[in-house]
Amino acid sequence: MPYQFVLNGMVCLIIVSLLFQSCKCRREQSHAASGTINVSAKKEADFEINIQRFEKDLFAANIDDVSKSIDRLKAKYGEVFDIYNYKIISLGSSDDRRYPDALKRFLTDKYMNQDYERVLKLYPNLDDLNRGLTEAFLNFREYFPGKRIPKVYSCISGWNQSVVTSDTILVLALDKYLGRNCEFYGRLQLDHYMRYTMQKEYILPDCMRAWGYTTFEFKDSASNVLNNMLYEGKMVYFVSKMLPEAHDTLLLGFTPAQLKWCTNNSEPMWAYMVEHKLLFSSNNLLIRKFIYPAPFTSAFTQESPGRAIVWLGYRIVDAYMRNNKNVTLLHLMQDNDYQKILRMSNFKP
Repeated sequence: MPYQFVLNGMVCLIIVSLLFQSCKCRREQSHAASGTINVSAKKEADFEINIQRFEKDLFAANIDDVSKSIDRLKAKYGEVFDIYNYKIISLGSSDDRRYPDALKRFLTDKYMNQDYERVLKLYPNLDDLNRGLTEAFLNFREYFPGKRIPKVYSCISGWNQSVVTSDTILVLALDKYLGRNCEFYGRLQLDHYMRYTMQKEYILPDCMRAWGYTTFEFKDSASNVLNNMLYEGKMVYFVSKMLPEAHDTLLLGFTPAQLKWCTNNSEPMWAYMVEHKLLFSSNNLLIRKFIYPAPFTSAFTQESPGRAIVWLGYRIVDAYMRNNKNVTLLHLMQDNDYQKILRMSNFKP
């Protein structure tokens, strides 16, 4: 499968020029370390994530002989080059006769070059990310022996996607992590809730969540709010095990105030879902309303975060794992019986 997952996509490449011209924390004590395994001996010298910097090779292309550079990029990057052209910058097939001119326009665009220069300035090397991803995927390999570990590449996306995966590849767009106050994002008129997580510290959680979505796809022929809430809760729980030092604010993308709001309002949130018979609704608009990113959850107050019920899902999954210590993380991630998970969690907000 050439393409599976896009994290935090935005369609802005076409309008970007017009827009520019016009203008180590600890997790909450209540979350027990259920599902933890002994990883003290997991470090192995033969395993290391080394992010390949596709963007450097791309912008090193010879503009005067771009066709030759295209051949070189195709030979070196293969599927990554295809994913980049189709799903990240939307230029289409590199075999199209119009492609060389389209790529040349992209590589000589004033704003794409500013974007590239900012990435090089903020990320002159990726040593910290390499170490962080190595540790996370060592955890992944211990919990899920035999599961595939991706090759990892960096790129610039023209401020489109953050993380894109296939079955074997993870592509990270560094220009989506330039800092929430980056002027580029302001010129793109991105809402504050979207810009809040566009920070370096969110790269590792985003990468591991993207790989979790790819490895353990949502499979539910009768999708409803409860199933989506618990699936997303499983993904947060998964990332918490891959990155055990990450605070819940990083795992969920919430501000400290939003996380506190969820903690203080778990009972009324749950009561609202139950009293309005929303948990088993299969209304797609309602599911998106609760699950998709938003400035706040419209069913609650404006102090609530978007995706607030994902926090509830995370709490339920955490309770399920604490109350069923024989369940491994692999069994949890493969279990699609969400009503059973809710029932056996004995969840009490």
